[in-house]
Amino acid sequence: MVQSLSAMVHQHKKLIIILVILVILPLICIAVFPYLISLTVPPDRLQVYEITEQKAQEGMIIHLDEQNFHEFPVLEEVLLGSEHDPPGQPYNEGDVCRVGEVEYPKKITQWTIDRYVIDNITGKRKYFEYAGRYYRIGTIYAD
Repeated sequence: MVQSLSAMVHQHKKLIIILVILVILPLICIAVFPYLISLTVPPDRLQVYEITEQKAQEGMIIHLDEQNFHEFPVLEEVLLGSEHDPPGQPYNEGDVCRVGEVEYPKKITQWTIDRYVIDNITGKRKYFEYAGRYYRIGTIYAD
């Protein structure tokens, strides 16, 4: 009266499939859900930090002048704007201080990250040089 394992699996195939789905599907949802939620919540502001030259040498440096500032309107607004925020505290190692921040008018997309934060070809962080000083952009999420 003892059935073989393959016969038992064959006899209860539907039950086994349902149990596997009930166990694995919630585990996948638990792992994937926070990642998907983070994709739907855009950062509210871009912040500009002054950094040391040594830190900038670790990434890709973009040299800014009056002619190419229009390609980076966030930097143009902060570095050339008439209003400057009081210096803030460093955020990461290598930061000198927070120079300013800009409310970003639209959802920050991969295009924005590629333009201001990471070079999508080399994978290195972008740093901007203007008037002998070095800057980086960071994204700030507000709850």
